[in-house]
Amino acid sequence: MIALESIIDEPEVAMAQKNAESARPSILVVDDENGPRQALRMLLKEDHDVHLAEDVQTALNILEQKPVDLVITDIRMPQQTGVDLLQLVKESHPETQVIILTGFAHLDTAMQAVEYGAFAYLEKPFDNETMLRHIRAGLQKRRQEMERRILERLAIEANRFETLGRMISGMIHDMGTPLSVVGAQIEMILNQPDRGDLSDRLSTMHSQIKYCGEMVRSAMDMLRCEPRPVAPFVLNDIVEVCLDVARPLLHGQRVEVKCELASGIASLIGDPALLRQAVLNLVTNSCYAMDDLEETPELALRTWQEGEYAYLSVRDKGPGIPKEFQDQIFETFFTTKGNRGTGLGLAVVQNVMGRHNGSVSVSNCSDGGALFILRFPVPSHEEIVQAFRQAHGGKEGPV
Repeated sequence: MIALESIIDEPEVAMAQKNAESARPSILVVDDENGPRQALRMLLKEDHDVHLAEDVQTALNILEQKPVDLVITDIRMPQQTGVDLLQLVKESHPETQVIILTGFAHLDTAMQAVEYGAFAYLEKPFDNETMLRHIRAGLQKRRQEMERRILERLAIEANRFETLGRMISGMIHDMGTPLSVVGAQIEMILNQPDRGDLSDRLSTMHSQIKYCGEMVRSAMDMLRCEPRPVAPFVLNDIVEVCLDVARPLLHGQRVEVKCELASGIASLIGDPALLRQAVLNLVTNSCYAMDDLEETPELALRTWQEGEYAYLSVRDKGPGIPKEFQDQIFETFFTTKGNRGTGLGLAVVQNVMGRHNGSVSVSNCSDGGALFILRFPVPSHEEIVQAFRQAHGGKEGPV
């Protein structure tokens, strides 16, 4: 059985445990004036755990120490504004909802608040019932966001084991050949221990056992899911690892692979394990889409860079995506495979690309087959250096 803690980040587990222990939502009120802070505390204290802060830095300290469901902040404060706090909250706690209060409403600040993800923008003095209505709606949105995030993690984990199941079944099938070779060599040696080509026989067995070991190691690398920080990676390496892991499936389905990997693509930043899973999903989906082809199935992968974006395309020679399904294929649990599909593969691809500030698109080729394109933003040199340091415990080194 998979432990829930292995799928969900520790802070989310802690939040789930806190909510199980207490149904009282936690609200942080931020205002440099004591009067408005106390007024909101009196309004909310009966049904909520209320924390107070007089400036942005104090609010950030509270957010680091305690789980907060919703933030109510004034805009005009010394040093940093409520919009500054909104932006910082959404960067570190994207599921936390923020209500902006202002006594000086301006269109530009309202637009900023919307751009950074404010849940509501209210003018002072506010009506208590209006405030409570927005708070209830904000807390509901927070619960929905937390549930969505947990379900996405569960879907990614379920898909990873589904994909691994396919890969391992193919790997076991493919291991039969090298094991048969090893068995035949051992039998020859047992029948004739003093034969002159013993060294050649041992060398053959060694190479076949090494091949088996490489298959097992590739599967184990895909199976591990230790949490790891984002790190610089090379897109071409992701493609090559996925093709190596998918080799048994590709071989079993007689798929001819064509690779066009451009040299000189800039390093990217992300979680290589999640990206391998996404690319492997596209490869396996393409293979199964070509199940019924009479001619040799073909799979083409290409990488390239255009300006500030790097791209990976995966193209097959299958029947393509029916027009009526093109808007649905990335939805969780949507599948055209009936009982053979779980509907997780492409949903996971879209989720993983979203986590990397990228995108995935699909189209049908004029000469048949489907074309998936992954687009990744190319980070700056400073972002690469920072990601390298984070991934290596602050160490300096080449990227």
